Amino acid sequence: MLAVDDIPCALMVTDAQGQVLRINAELLRIIGGRERDWRGRPMEDMLPPAGRLFTQNYIFPMLHHAQRVKELYLHLLGADAGPVPVMLNATRRPAGPDGEASIVWAVFVALERSRFEAQLIQARADAEGLAARLAASNEQVERLNRELAERARKVELRNLELSELSLTDPLTGLKNRRALELAVHAWQPAPGQPCLGALLLVDVDHFKRVNDSCGHAEGDRVLVALGRCLRASARTTDLVVRLGGEEFVFWLPGTDQGVARHVAERLHQGVRELRTPLGTLSVSVGLAAWDGPAAGDVLSRMLRSADEAVYEAKAAGRDRTVCAQPLPGLAAA
Repeated sequence: MLAVDDIPCALMVTDAQGQVLRINAELLRIIGGRERDWRGRPMEDMLPPAGRLFTQNYIFPMLHHAQRVKELYLHLLGADAGPVPVMLNATRRPAGPDGEASIVWAVFVALERSRFEAQLIQARADAEGLAARLAASNEQVERLNRELAERARKVELRNLELSELSLTDPLTGLKNRRALELAVHAWQPAPGQPCLGALLLVDVDHFKRVNDSCGHAEGDRVLVALGRCLRASARTTDLVVRLGGEEFVFWLPGTDQGVARHVAERLHQGVRELRTPLGTLSVSVGLAAWDGPAAGDVLSRMLRSADEAVYEAKAAGRDRTVCAQPLPGLAAA
């Protein structure tokens, strides 16, 4: 018959109340001591306090009810009084000839499981720490992205402001020559393609008298008031530009000569209502229209023709609009 000490696992037999009857050598190597010292003692002496509560409240009731328990994980007090993780199987045997029931306990050391669980716990802690650091990093990245986006928005707004300033006359608030060039460039189609547009070159009559008699500050005030008047005379599609000094331009894209003349007349009426220390104000206007294939520098050619028309308007008595001549020659150029 196989002796208890020959079984290659830790083994113990107790009575139904848990008093130790037999312990084999494998189990003694775990908990220490000699078999005779353990006989008659409650097996709970092998357990730490938590294990004792677990045994009393779960293991013995389960053995009484189901006659067996399997793969229970708990700790024994080792030979050095330290905890030893074990897996426990137990079977309640019916009463023998002596009338007493007994319980057979098989114990398997679970150091690898314990080590693995410790590694899992550490890995979980590491993962939680990493997740926390990652969340903090993500929050920082999001904050930096928000800051960068806000800075980019401010830079964009500033660039727009600078771009707007670079296209604006600082005295009158009208657009400047650069804005006119960009507008005409955007309007002008490819060479040889038909295009329609008109330009009014506006020159203030006798403006030198205002500066000479009233000073340049008053002259600037008159120019600002004139700028407001010209803007009020323009359509929503027109561009009003101050070329410099007392010269202004109306750029009328998609407009023929007839419509441009109506805009010029409205302009004259508005200017005549302005007052200066020297009395009323008037302007001489040169009108150049383009109706034909695009060719060369359209803006320069229209400005040159309009300038010649302004001289004709002044020579004819000022306060009038003169169309550039010959318009068919310009359009066919």
